[in-house]
Amino acid sequence: MTTQPSPTTSSDRGFSLIEMLVVITVLGILATIVVFAVRGGSDDATAAAVATDERTIETAQEAYAAQFGHYAEEDELVSAGLLRKASSLHDVVVENTTYRVVRTDGSTTTVASSTTSAPTTTAPTTTAAPATTLAPTTTAAPATTAAPATTIAPTTAPTTVAPPKPANDGITCTLTVTNAWGAGANANLTITNSTDRRVTAWMVRIDGQGYRISPWNATTTTSGDSVIASNLSWNGIVAPGTTSTPTGATISGSGLTNGLVFPCSVITPAPSTSDVRCTLETTNAWSGGGNVRLTVENSGSIDLSAWTVSVTTNGVSFSRWSGANVVSTSETTITLADQDWTAAISAGNRQRSVTASASGPISPDQTFPCVVVEVA
Repeated sequence: MTTQPSPTTSSDRGFSLIEMLVVITVLGILATIVVFAVRGGSDDATAAAVATDERTIETAQEAYAAQFGHYAEEDELVSAGLLRKASSLHDVVVENTTYRVVRTDGSTTTVASSTTSAPTTTAPTTTAAPATTLAPTTTAAPATTAAPATTIAPTTAPTTVAPPKPANDGITCTLTVTNAWGAGANANLTITNSTDRRVTAWMVRIDGQGYRISPWNATTTTSGDSVIASNLSWNGIVAPGTTSTPTGATISGSGLTNGLVFPCSVITPAPSTSDVRCTLETTNAWSGGGNVRLTVENSGSIDLSAWTVSVTTNGVSFSRWSGANVVSTSETTITLADQDWTAAISAGNRQRSVTASASGPISPDQTFPCVVVEVA
């Protein structure tokens, strides 16, 4: 008996090659669309997180400045309860009366924000009772004015650095009679700060011109016919570009008239190297090199206008410094000085904008010994 093969129906037939290719192509297109959609969403989320982080830091800075009168580093914002923790996306760099929010993702450093400092409040002046002691009548000489400040032009990678400006350059004082009577007078001491840096402590020398001058709201000493007066803890600040009347004086003697000016000169206290410290730390390391950052911290009560530090290299070579000039190098050390935009460090703050590239044996979290050589 011969067996006949059963006929094949359309439901038993498999996919053809063309049908399989069409299905694979459609799946590939769908996969591509999904990948680009997810990638775009991730980029948008990152940009939103960065923008939110910048706004959070700016809000905290303004709140801190409103309360304390100056801007702060991240750790100070955290200590004040204005930030929950230090940002992992940005660094905060405080520069005299401004601050910058800088990205920390390894890309080129960019300024995210810059704001002027909060206003400074001056304590009220107290009027002393009139004195009755007589002294010889003498006419006071006119007050002298200090020479205007000069600006040093910025340079790139120099081997020598111009000397810092005197600390009292651009700061002047006058003692002016405001209320005279037969046996004496009251006078106001005025200090004018024509510089771009904040004065946090002042000391002045007043020529008595034969009169007895007794300042109040100040620490005083006498030197011959002159009186040397310095600020108390609450009246030492004179903001940049402003005039302040932190105190006054009683003058004993006859012949005084309202508006009479006594010669006055500023003796600004100099900052001490013992109040300033520096550290050079590794921020990024790889095989044969890395990046480093220099921190200069001013823990004193006087603002800095210039600084010089010496770093022990430990066999590592440094190059491409940003924010500092190389003064000199040796086999074991490198000496650095500020640039114009990193020179000013207000009292109680620090400068963290100086960076460099490193070549040689360097490891993550490595620090290099650093010594403060000179400050002004």
